[in-house]
Amino acid sequence: MVRIRRLRIENFRGIKTLDWKIPTNQKLVALIGPGDGGKSTILDAIHYLIGDRWNIPFSDTDFFNVNVQRPVIIKALLVDLPSELKKDSTFGLWLCGVDQDGELLQDPEDGSDTALMVQLSVDESLEPKWCVLRSDGSEKYLSSAQRRTFSTFKVDDRTDAQLRWSRNSALGRLSYADGGERDALAAASRAAREALLDHENSSLTDLTKKIQDRANQVGGGSFSNLRPGLDTSRSSMGAALALHEDVIPLTSYGLGSRRLASLAVQQLAAGSRSVAVVDELESGLEPHRAVRLLNYLLSDDGYSQVIVTTHSPVIVEQAQIENLATVQNQEGVVTVTSLGGADDLMQRLRRARPSSLLARRVVVAEGKTEHGLLLECLDAWDLQRTKDGRSTSAGEGVAIQDGNGGTEVGPRAEALSRLGLNVAAFLDNDDESINESIASAETLGVKVIRWDQGRNTEGQICSGLEANGLTALLKLGVELRSSEDTVLQDLNAIEPENPVPSLDVEEWISLGTELEDARERIAKAADKRKWFKNVDGGRALGGWIVRNYTRQQLSSTVAYLEQIKAFVYPERPDLSEDNSDEKLDG
Repeated sequence: MVRIRRLRIENFRGIKTLDWKIPTNQKLVALIGPGDGGKSTILDAIHYLIGDRWNIPFSDTDFFNVNVQRPVIIKALLVDLPSELKKDSTFGLWLCGVDQDGELLQDPEDGSDTALMVQLSVDESLEPKWCVLRSDGSEKYLSSAQRRTFSTFKVDDRTDAQLRWSRNSALGRLSYADGGERDALAAASRAAREALLDHENSSLTDLTKKIQDRANQVGGGSFSNLRPGLDTSRSSMGAALALHEDVIPLTSYGLGSRRLASLAVQQLAAGSRSVAVVDELESGLEPHRAVRLLNYLLSDDGYSQVIVTTHSPVIVEQAQIENLATVQNQEGVVTVTSLGGADDLMQRLRRARPSSLLARRVVVAEGKTEHGLLLECLDAWDLQRTKDGRSTSAGEGVAIQDGNGGTEVGPRAEALSRLGLNVAAFLDNDDESINESIASAETLGVKVIRWDQGRNTEGQICSGLEANGLTALLKLGVELRSSEDTVLQDLNAIEPENPVPSLDVEEWISLGTELEDARERIAKAADKRKWFKNVDGGRALGGWIVRNYTRQQLSSTVAYLEQIKAFVYPERPDLSEDNSDEKLDG
């Protein structure tokens, strides 16, 4: 049955433009990326366009930037069409073609798929209009009954309606033909709940058995006695016929179980080869049930196409990589990038750092020291911004990633940048062998932040410290190394022929040590003896820097951290007026 090969959206909610070519034969697509990027809007657009809803309540806020002067346009190229829509009496004369790259052909050709271009448009009247389009722009009305043949349904948090029999619910459509619903409700009205418990209706019994089997298959629960029953939970609206497990209505179950039962019911109602869109696949589900659902949707032949959204790192890690696609939104311009065909680096990234693929902005830090240091800085910056009533790093969609060494930073940053993420690389500047990979990443727009030439993190910090500052840093070293003797041994291991007598750097200088030599010795000791070479150590170092952030001795270090701060909390452009079509006078 129907599949979407290309989807275009204009001026719908947070999407100003989207042109998405879905790879041929890609049955399941899991859309990943930061919140408020447009993923759920894409699902709603699909559901509104090829679902059978006719009373969609559009409002001004459904228009991009609340500008009703620019109509909402949602259109798609559909393939594998129902036979009844290909007849000359319906849309046989309106058929077009689509090639392997998702490009529209005026007529079907050898090697292309026969397609139909359908469109939903909404103007300032807020009245939705569905039609089929020709390449010349002519239109033909598309009814809700015809859209029902597309067998498309959506699963989201509003599942309870699908677990009750009603005129418009999936259960109502399943049992409408044989009148089972009417018979059962008539019995219920005569003898209320007790009569319904004893009422026999073979069609409803058979139906609920099918639903029970399907709900158990998708991991919805462990149902053993699913049946129709009277749900009185909505007391203000009276009783309703609904699915029960023994005497408990399914509407009283947890969110995850209700969603999966709703999925089973809607798929049965839609029929074989249906299109399903599922918002927040993992919502209400434990990780193992979410992964089970993903695999089920991929393997079940009852679906021709499934498009889901997820914010779960577990799903990103466990899914087949060709089924993942990132969604990035740059001021309303939305791009969807498939991870199909990704190289080994991306495979490692999504397994080791799946949360990075769910972010809007990513800082790839060289190692655990830098990772911990930045985490501590972000905590301090977030706290101050919260007091000022401004956004936090979480609100900005920022992820900090341990790059696992300088040689990995450039390639990782480049790979993430190619997916449309805003990426910064934060690393040492003491290894010239990685300069080429860093320069390559920079050409793709990666923001590269490196310490002064020849310095690592420890060296950069020490480079501006006076004697009292160095002594204070040594005290931090004592906290991490547990004793003064251990730190003193670390220092003297650097220059055993020239030992220092204490952890008081002013005493060293009084005995003839040059300040620059003291800086170098402490930096080397901290590096070689790994004072800060784990996330906790990096956090301790970051906390020390934060406490002394305004001190002149740390100004060179702070200057680089301020670059990261500017990347994490970017200034927002003013979108109050959209003048993209404005022409300048000659």
